[in-house]
Amino acid sequence: MIAGFFNRVLGFILRMILVRVIGDEGLGLFQMVFPVFITCSIITTMGLPVAISKFTSQEMANNKYQTVLKNFKLALSIVIVSSIVMVFVFTNNAEFIANNLLNDPRTHSILLAVAPALFFVSISSILRGFFQGLRIMTPTALSQIIEQISRMFVTLFVLYKLLDAPLQFQATGVAMGVTVGEAVGFLTLLIIFFFYLPEIRKKQQQTATKTNFTLVKKLLKFGVPITLGRLVASLMYSVEAVAIPGKLQEIGYSISEATSLYGQLSGMVLQLIYLPTIITVALMSNLVPAISESIAQNNHQAVRRKSQEAIRLTLYLGWLAVIILFLVPHEITDLIFNYPQAGDYLKLLAIPAIFMYLSQIFAGIIQGLGTPNLVVRNSIVGLAVELAIIQSVTLVPQLGFNLMILAIAIRYVIISLLHYRSINQRVKLQIPVINLILKPILASSLVVAILPQVYKLIHYMSNNDLISLAVSITLSSSFYFTFLVLTNGITKEDLERLKP
Repeated sequence: MIAGFFNRVLGFILRMILVRVIGDEGLGLFQMVFPVFITCSIITTMGLPVAISKFTSQEMANNKYQTVLKNFKLALSIVIVSSIVMVFVFTNNAEFIANNLLNDPRTHSILLAVAPALFFVSISSILRGFFQGLRIMTPTALSQIIEQISRMFVTLFVLYKLLDAPLQFQATGVAMGVTVGEAVGFLTLLIIFFFYLPEIRKKQQQTATKTNFTLVKKLLKFGVPITLGRLVASLMYSVEAVAIPGKLQEIGYSISEATSLYGQLSGMVLQLIYLPTIITVALMSNLVPAISESIAQNNHQAVRRKSQEAIRLTLYLGWLAVIILFLVPHEITDLIFNYPQAGDYLKLLAIPAIFMYLSQIFAGIIQGLGTPNLVVRNSIVGLAVELAIIQSVTLVPQLGFNLMILAIAIRYVIISLLHYRSINQRVKLQIPVINLILKPILASSLVVAILPQVYKLIHYMSNNDLISLAVSITLSSSFYFTFLVLTNGITKEDLERLKP
């Protein structure tokens, strides 16, 4: 989690600079391309990173090290071939995607610049999945830190050289930074892998293993539904990247205004909303193999306990985040991005975001239970509802952009509730009202009472936005966590679970 936090801090520093150099329109251009890139990388990996994580953990529990390495080699071979093919297809169709899907020719050069990153990010995901299955989280954390630092330096260097260039070429420079960062991250993982490989080989024994065809079939049988689920999630952002600017233009916005608004939403508001996912990703990385291991041992009580612990921590930490984003949205967006107007949209999405955090944990539990197809089904339902609402904006143009944000919020809620229902049908989860609902509500009431007043007082004394936000958030958060610790809501064991 520390690595994730460090990466997010670096990411925010870079984004703060980007907004000031290329503005919300330039950020919007890059953010339109990024969902397409993510969608292609999901197709390339075919859910194999999660499959490797799950089956590595299972086989390790049974001391089948030879099968562990065989699964890894097969998955890596598949992804190497698929990523090469995808880079070729992506590059040759970049102009078509820019003109016909994104409806903005300026995105063509951005697509070309980010294309090579598909190869590096795909293979890196297999290596990370392998290490997660071994329950070794350091390689993932280290590679992500090095990747983010490399991306940041390259992006800033290229932007410096392109200060006088047209906006689309500046956005292309950002894409070049992504490609270099992914390449450096991949090389880091590769070096670490060869460091660990001799130790793993020592433990393997010459025992009978299943045929390559059987193992590939098993990997794909688990991985393909995950691919579909992640494709749906990625399509949500791809659809938003196409539908939101397009619908805004239909109700009277210019292409520049529509791209700028989308830049504020995807490049600023959603980045702040996603910040607490440092916690959910840290929990989920450990949760999928842990639940898989418990299932392999037929220990359903352990599955229930681990699931409930992850849900409780997500609620505690996620709820604090959304309360802060709701109370001081304009101050945060003004300080970080110099766009206080984005605070209006942040406030609308803040409270519903808790459902997004929960849905991520729920998805991890469902995958660990071996039923990733349910994630697909639930995500499709949520996406369908969101699309229907976005399409209806032409019926009520006066609601405009706010209605589109409401559609995203409703999607969060629907997917989270459907995921919970799917889990509860397999593992009966208990919902202790006092621990999961009453304690965080009482703790957050302290934040509501303290944060705005302390912000006003410190701002009056210092006239400094950074100091005012830092002191008010730190002080109110301290009261929040103190209350939870004193009431045994958070324990030392909980803090251990957040470590990578």
